[in-house]
Amino acid sequence: MPSPLPCPPDPPDLAPAREGPVWTAVALGLSLPVLITLAVVLWRTPYPVSEAVALFEDAARFPPSHFLAGDTAYYRPLYHLALGWIWRHAGPLDVRLAWVTALHVVPVVVLVVALVVHLRPRSAGEAGAAALAAAVLVGSPGLRDNLEIPLAYTAVGMPLALLAWMLLTGRRRPWTGAAVLALAVVAVGFKEQGLVIVPLVLVAWATRAPGASRALLVALLAATVAYLAFRVASREHWDGFEQAVGIGFREIEPREANARFGAFPYPVYAYNAAATMASVLFSEPTRGVFGITWMIGQRQARPWEYLHLLSSLALTTLIAWWCVDRLRATVRAGWAWSPESRAALALAGVLLACGALSFNYSRDRLGGMAAPFYAASAYFAVRAAADRALAASRARLVATGLLLCALGVAWQMRAIGTIEYSRFVAARNQFEWLTQPASRRKDFADRPVYLDIMNAMVAQGVVPDAPRPTRYPHWATRLISLPWDTNICSSVADGTCWPR
Repeated sequence: MPSPLPCPPDPPDLAPAREGPVWTAVALGLSLPVLITLAVVLWRTPYPVSEAVALFEDAARFPPSHFLAGDTAYYRPLYHLALGWIWRHAGPLDVRLAWVTALHVVPVVVLVVALVVHLRPRSAGEAGAAALAAAVLVGSPGLRDNLEIPLAYTAVGMPLALLAWMLLTGRRRPWTGAAVLALAVVAVGFKEQGLVIVPLVLVAWATRAPGASRALLVALLAATVAYLAFRVASREHWDGFEQAVGIGFREIEPREANARFGAFPYPVYAYNAAATMASVLFSEPTRGVFGITWMIGQRQARPWEYLHLLSSLALTTLIAWWCVDRLRATVRAGWAWSPESRAALALAGVLLACGALSFNYSRDRLGGMAAPFYAASAYFAVRAAADRALAASRARLVATGLLLCALGVAWQMRAIGTIEYSRFVAARNQFEWLTQPASRRKDFADRPVYLDIMNAMVAQGVVPDAPRPTRYPHWATRLISLPWDTNICSSVADGTCWPR
């Protein structure tokens, strides 16, 4: 095999290069306040009655073999096996709950830290760009929608996909292929969105990444085909639509969607896929519904809605410019792939995979696997824009600097909004414990295991020091997407409930 051509040069550093670990530590230091706050809020969040008790009931009642059967619409065997192991072997209830919380919180922390380490900033400017990338990750709708404890399905898969990419693009070691394959198996075992690792390996192999190999690609493709065949063979009947489907400015329940589109659902499938990808790139639509667009059309949009839409539009435009620039450089260099051009192609592959895997219905959380790659691309794009500005006129340098600063502030505010969303979820969960147990004792009287678990969990649900949403000044509430605002519905003339 002929030796590969040299890679096209990456942009120069924003400042004279120094020790990489120093600036990586600086970028982590800039990101830690938000990350630590988010982790503490998640750690102190009470479990919800509506989701957690039923999951723990399944973990207590069923043997491990029950969760390996594929005759279910939502197949997450490793998640349920992990939950079952914790429930049976972790000791008292408070210890078990702590382990389940750790199963959710630790991957979130690892994800943000791994992103900054992967970027390896080597100057002050790059450290700032890496901190902005961390804010983009925390503020992304894909991460925010995957923070509800104990639903750790994609929260586990996201860092695994990023770690797989780090291994693929790093120096090849004897165990690299086995490690990437293991990460893919675990990610898919927690949720099928882990299949996005397959296009990552394909991109890495096609671009001659150091850690990729043909043997790894063949093994992963074979395992994927076997897994898909198992899933298809295990289901006797597939509903065209499993959950409510958002289309345009309204949401359609599964029964109506199956009645209207069940005979030929493929245009709606394509819409769902495009909506999930658009949610990653533009923070619109949400659940397939163009809520912000509708609010703007009705002249009722709040400042935070413009902030979300414009910050995503600006960053995605910047990333698109960077992608085109890097791919052009790759073509000029005779298709020799640099780390940046490889990252651009990885983002495209992951986005397409997220869209394809959300064909049945669109949700922000289904784009979560693309969020770390979108954030990494933001780092490279911001760095490239700053480099171009440094080589341009002073007026252009000042204008670019102000625009990049504004972009960073906007995404930091969105990261704060993610924290406030988590605080709101904690308060909402506690409200469930204060209002629902009595009725559930009647409704679930024939399920003693459920009632025993629910009664034992009441104490954690009503703790007085549970997180509460922060009361910001009025001007701040208009710029931060505070959860009690984002989940309001407004009645309109035809009776439809529009997300705000």
